[in-house]
Amino acid sequence: MEPDSRMSSSDPCAHDDDHDHGHAATRGGRQGAQIDRARAVRRVFWITLVLNAVVAISKASYGYITGSVALGTDSVHSILDGASNVLALFSLHWSTAPANARHPYGHRKIEILAALGIGVLIVIGLFELAEAAVASLRGHRPPPQIGWPAYAVVIGTMIINYFVTRYEHGKGHELSSHLLCADAEHTKSDLYASGAVLLSFLAVRNGFAWADGVGGLILVGLVGRAAWMVFRENVPVLLDAAILDPRGIIDLAGGVDGVENVHRVRSRGMRSAVELDLHMQVAPGTSVIDAHRMASRIENELKLKFPELSDVVIHIEPTPPTNPTSPPPVQTARQAKEVPGRGQANLADEPDHNHGHGHHHKH
Repeated sequence: MEPDSRMSSSDPCAHDDDHDHGHAATRGGRQGAQIDRARAVRRVFWITLVLNAVVAISKASYGYITGSVALGTDSVHSILDGASNVLALFSLHWSTAPANARHPYGHRKIEILAALGIGVLIVIGLFELAEAAVASLRGHRPPPQIGWPAYAVVIGTMIINYFVTRYEHGKGHELSSHLLCADAEHTKSDLYASGAVLLSFLAVRNGFAWADGVGGLILVGLVGRAAWMVFRENVPVLLDAAILDPRGIIDLAGGVDGVENVHRVRSRGMRSAVELDLHMQVAPGTSVIDAHRMASRIENELKLKFPELSDVVIHIEPTPPTNPTSPPPVQTARQAKEVPGRGQANLADEPDHNHGHGHHHKH
């Protein structure tokens, strides 16, 4: 999973809300709007989940009745669409669940574990389907009994998938939900899979019995790719892979007045909930109040540009001198007594030159 430098303004689901992170007076209203938006997104996922379940059950049932390997494999693809809806609902639920002492970063990774579990189950099922497809190619399985009802089932499910794709994409624009837009693209892939099933049906009806096995293997490849995408998107999260491109963070934070350098930019987590920490250097004479004000401004601007940020930690450091000089030696108690006019009491007032100083700012 490559770091995301930032979705451009041409992103069809670019977020255009949450412009008031720096104003505490509007925080309550903003949180209320976010809750309403989450409810609306959940409602869309419940509707699409029901429709995807109808599609998956229809394909699986008629695939079993006709003995079509291709249609049975396509039903697995539809099951994956429904599983994606379930994971989205889990994500929306756990993203609003408050953190606690035992889980200070929340419970979002439960979604990752569920996604990986679904991926494993799909891979196990694909082995059995691939074996059936090979048996069909070798003539060890009778050809499927394809009638006009089979065409009706596949075409009907394609119409439902087309509606789901258009519905999710439209709502994704309306609600500025990347999750809905991504799920719409995933459902769209089911249309291509169903198209391959239709072609295999036409070939079987024209006397090419092997077409069902070929179609089954093609579908195994498509579903296998979908399962691979599940692993590719979720395993890096457990390995704390970088999510955001550090260059975008450095450019934004470095543009704030008073910030002299930004380094050690690190991000991790889920794309919908990113944890970020960075180090910034300020002039050694900068007051704690001014440094805190800079850090707060950086945090607000980061959350405006990267709405997926859930936690920002900013470490404040003094900029080291360009030509450092050797610090004066520290006097011992014996040496201090030998200096006229100075005693052990004065030694306590001496600055400690062996320790650096800085501020830690966490949000």
